[in-house]
Amino acid sequence: MINRLGLFIVLVMFVLIQTGCAEQSTRMSLNSSNPRVIWEVKPQADLENITGEQISTPEFKMSDYVKGVVPGTVFTAYVEAGIVPDPNYADNIYKVDETFYNRPFWYRTEFELPSSYSEGKRVWLHFDNTNRFADFYFNGEKISGTKTSTKDVSGHMLRSKFDVTNLVKKSGKNVIAVLITDADQKKTRKAKDPYGVACSPSYLAGAGWDWMPYVPGRLAGITGNAYLVVTGDVVMEDPWVRSELPTLQKAELSVSTDIRNASSSPKEVVVSGVIQPGNISFSKDIRVEGGTTARLSINKDDIAQLVVDHPKLWWPNGYGDPNLYTCKLTCSVDGKVSDVKEMTFGIKKYEYKMVDNVVGYPVLTFFINGQKIYLKGGNWGMSEYLLRCQGKEYETKIRLHKEMNYNMIRLWTGCVTDDEFYDYCDKYGIMVWNDFWLYVAYNDVAQPEAFKANALDKVRRLRNHPSIAIWCGANETHPTPDLDNYLREMIAKEDNNDRMYKSCSNQDGLSGSGWWGNQPPRHHFETSGSNLAFNTPAYPYGIDHGYGMRTEIGTATFPTFESIKKFIPQKDWWPLPTDEQLKNDDDNVWNKHFFGKEASNANPVNYKNSVNTQYGESSGLEEFCEKAQMLNLEVMKGMYEAWNDKMWNDAAGLLIWMSHPAYPSFVWQTYDYYYDPTGAYWGAKKACEPLHIQWNASNNNIKVINTTAKDLKGAIAKAAIYNLNGKEVPAYGQAKQVGVAASNIAEAFSLNFNPFNLAYGKKAVASSSTGASKSASMVTDGGAGSRWESAYSDPQWIYIDLGKEEKIEKAILKWEAACAKKYELQVSNDAQEWKTVYANKDGRGGTEQIELEPVTARYVKLAGISRATQFGYSLFEFEIYGEKPKEIKELTPLHFIKLELTDVKGNLISENFYWRNGVNDLDYTLLNTLPEADLSCRLVDKSMSDGKMKIAVKNNSETVAFANRVRLVNKATQKRILPIIMSDNYATLMPGEEKVITMEATPELLKGGVSVLVKQYGKAEKNKLDIAD
Repeated sequence: MINRLGLFIVLVMFVLIQTGCAEQSTRMSLNSSNPRVIWEVKPQADLENITGEQISTPEFKMSDYVKGVVPGTVFTAYVEAGIVPDPNYADNIYKVDETFYNRPFWYRTEFELPSSYSEGKRVWLHFDNTNRFADFYFNGEKISGTKTSTKDVSGHMLRSKFDVTNLVKKSGKNVIAVLITDADQKKTRKAKDPYGVACSPSYLAGAGWDWMPYVPGRLAGITGNAYLVVTGDVVMEDPWVRSELPTLQKAELSVSTDIRNASSSPKEVVVSGVIQPGNISFSKDIRVEGGTTARLSINKDDIAQLVVDHPKLWWPNGYGDPNLYTCKLTCSVDGKVSDVKEMTFGIKKYEYKMVDNVVGYPVLTFFINGQKIYLKGGNWGMSEYLLRCQGKEYETKIRLHKEMNYNMIRLWTGCVTDDEFYDYCDKYGIMVWNDFWLYVAYNDVAQPEAFKANALDKVRRLRNHPSIAIWCGANETHPTPDLDNYLREMIAKEDNNDRMYKSCSNQDGLSGSGWWGNQPPRHHFETSGSNLAFNTPAYPYGIDHGYGMRTEIGTATFPTFESIKKFIPQKDWWPLPTDEQLKNDDDNVWNKHFFGKEASNANPVNYKNSVNTQYGESSGLEEFCEKAQMLNLEVMKGMYEAWNDKMWNDAAGLLIWMSHPAYPSFVWQTYDYYYDPTGAYWGAKKACEPLHIQWNASNNNIKVINTTAKDLKGAIAKAAIYNLNGKEVPAYGQAKQVGVAASNIAEAFSLNFNPFNLAYGKKAVASSSTGASKSASMVTDGGAGSRWESAYSDPQWIYIDLGKEEKIEKAILKWEAACAKKYELQVSNDAQEWKTVYANKDGRGGTEQIELEPVTARYVKLAGISRATQFGYSLFEFEIYGEKPKEIKELTPLHFIKLELTDVKGNLISENFYWRNGVNDLDYTLLNTLPEADLSCRLVDKSMSDGKMKIAVKNNSETVAFANRVRLVNKATQKRILPIIMSDNYATLMPGEEKVITMEATPELLKGGVSVLVKQYGKAEKNKLDIAD
């Protein structure tokens, strides 16, 4: 996958690490990005009876080879060579003969030593990752395992390092041959043999999932960096800098590394280091016997400078700066540098507590540097389904997560093996929930010892990264006892329990997995969807207090029309598959991209019907995609805001399934495969902002969310309500001063969309209730989702105190399914003597509108005589009406909510926007009747050399300009400018309103100038501004 943001990989063939003396350590890349290195790939079967010893000689010529891609896979090499049609497009990848790739392949390359090499040096050959099995040969000799062994290196996370000093040719060609063997399981796409976790350690998604297809070869190949390193006889391995934080003002550092003496004689070794910032210098001597490895450790008892006053701490995104330190280690023998290692680390302290929620269930809660952290983020499967994401392209992806205001990525089943992923998580303050390679399956790991070796290498390789927040044994299950115990004990030893080891990704203090199908925001505010009946302690499905720490919840997510055109053939654009096809059809191209039965978890039928019923039927794919973005935005924002609403009362964080796409598809993503942000991206970005104001779609409550480490004081929360014509209706708005403690929430006020309801906000008293969340007050809160529930017996009653005598002409009862079969309405002025004004002997539930003879009273009672079900009386709202005040204007059925949060100086901190139908919930079809607005666009500021600009979009009309999408295209090429970082999109502008949007892209993409295209919802896209480069 090409990174068009321009965060491109800079080729460095020879890395010379200056050490302050004449000696240097040399590293030579053997990746395909080195133009002097060409990898040749060919099936082993085509080289029958030819040995690795023969293949790894200069005399051998590999005819009819395919040019390999390193890092990469065998299948990717054939794709890049054009032998396989674009696997992204249509159903191309499903037509590939997988049996051709599901077999062993040879890799072969030649190289010459760099001119900087000098006699007497050690030469090391490194392969960071190979999948699934590998056997290595060099200059005619087998260098892995034994002469007769096979599948010597087992697992995709195991590093291979070979001392080839005695084999390397100082001049002329050196030859490497690697035999890559694919996994033993799932040899064909439709094979019935279980894949599961039996092939682990491997890229488990390679056999297909409900978001990426089966990949021929199952991602077998040289999947990590290959390189040559020239050193002295003594090298350092797995250096590690630990930090302890007794207080926030003092850090205690310790440094350790293995020292390997590759020679046969003992060596007196001096290890020196420098930590920056702070210029902390240290050194220590150690004697290492020939052919052995010794562990060297340095701490505050050795070097007082390793106690750092006022350290710069690493913080997750939103809570502070992700400060990083570097440590450069040099080991010397006899005054000459033998090896140099440089690593990056962060000073931080992770803590974890099981904190009981309001009903006493334990919720796993994260603390960093003493600060309680509310988790916001997403799941990440494969970086790219063919492993074509490399190097600095990771910066693009992680930066997009940072821009969504996330602070955590869950690395599902540990499917990323590239160090750069962690490097950029460190840089941008994104914590990593780091799984191992296990998930719910019906078979065990076929090679547990290989699993253990890979797990050990993973921890040693990655433990310096401050972004790693937790190690997790398995997805949605527990590892077998043997592996579970091994992982726990190994992590305690190798990571010193600096990070928690957790066996299971969704149990034991976590609140399960799901929902996965599209659900409206109100649904998420009203029910947690927890599915932990099997948890310890157990609690039932759908419990009110089951939000907790959720590691998976998601929905189908349609990409933009411009992206869909790149992978769905035009002949298949319209009409969309029928409901029946979505449920049962294997072969249509939509299903191949996971809008169909292959992604039934995402409930594509519900998704399609939600778009059609909420926003209206479409006449073509482009119109459907536009409407789908509104659903994406609303649903994604609603999920996060529902968890925000319960912060610390019940919820400790939310990770959606998924935030990052690996394949062009219609599920589990925020931005799409081509980096075009969907509405889901903008919904997540808004809901996860560090200081945030939000509306509860269930009870109309307005809350302010603070996910920072600083208190917010003296802020003003404001809500303005607009009719469909864009006119503000002041009677429905409110404003209030609010303060919010660090990492906490505060209620500002509740909106009353029915000021004619005399019962709103008034005191309610009931004969019984089944709990605080179903108390009598629920019937007067104006919320469509909250309800009163009585005891399961007759009779029961509930009355409302209007506060003073009022003229009453009408009552509305909004029942849940458990309604009254027989009841009376009664009135009183003292709550002692009651008069019956209405009786119903055949209640049917639903919404009952009851016209009354005008009567004056202070108290109104619903007296339940007999229930219609076995359950208690269950009432959403008990509304009471008299004469409508003439000074209050009624809202149009569809109206808009605009929220603003400003600081004490009046500066805007957060704004939010919603559309609501107060008559027919979720019916937004009136948006299609909005007239076209007069929009203009102007350039506020630009710095094209930096790829940054600001534009302002203004609504010059007297009507609403709803959901205006802004996108950039290159004037010269007419191609979309992607990836691009934007501050906002799909913004609604009220009459006369102007919004400034900041943008950032690689300068290379802007050459030739750009056109700014603006599309108002339901209207034609127009070029509103041209910007020269």
